[in-house]
Amino acid sequence: MEESGRDRRRAATVAEIKAAARRLLVSGGPAAVGLRAVARELGLTPPALYRYFPSHEALIGALIADLYDELTNGLMTLEASEEAVDLGVKLYLLANGFRDWGLAHPAEFALLFGTAVPTPDADDHEETPGHQAAMRFGDLFKQLVAAIWYQKPFPYPSDDLLGPTLIEQLTQESEHFSGMPPGAIYLGLTYWTRLYGLICMEVFGQLHWVLPDAGAYFEAQLREIGDALGLDCPPAEA
Repeated sequence: MEESGRDRRRAATVAEIKAAARRLLVSGGPAAVGLRAVARELGLTPPALYRYFPSHEALIGALIADLYDELTNGLMTLEASEEAVDLGVKLYLLANGFRDWGLAHPAEFALLFGTAVPTPDADDHEETPGHQAAMRFGDLFKQLVAAIWYQKPFPYPSDDLLGPTLIEQLTQESEHFSGMPPGAIYLGLTYWTRLYGLICMEVFGQLHWVLPDAGAYFEAQLREIGDALGLDCPPAEA
């Protein structure tokens, strides 16, 4: 169906609203992104804005979805730019691409990763755009871990060590990791939280007290993780 002029104008206005919300986010943090503030930014009245976003939560959710998609699409472009299928290279591309985006967009990073992942609607259990976009981002790393596992299975902790409660939760997630055993998912999650935690600490300025430039430390952590997963690790730069 051909898009009407009215639809195009509405889409353009929605894009302008979200762009204004992002400018406010960057200049003043999440607390600065209010419907009245966005309306002032665009020279609109609040009631006019409500025709596009009925609530503050709807606007923030749309912004979150856009930011997740921007990050995910950027990482997919990085991944596609590497012709080699080497999984160690893919790990480095995705991990460093994630870190680079966070350091270049600290306010946006704080909105996405300083709050809980958007959840499906509590009333009808439908997935919100923010939730769907967050899951697409997570799938990049889930698929990479599964590819690494099926190329060369790595050793992982026993079920007895992890305990029945954790094993049950990880087993429920197995289908999202292409059928990997719970212990292997546990190890992949362990390494993900390790890298994610490092990026958060660096973006939020929590490493400056010991590492003015945490890049070399992040690379060393990547090499250590890659080695543990049996991947070919690029050498440290001189």
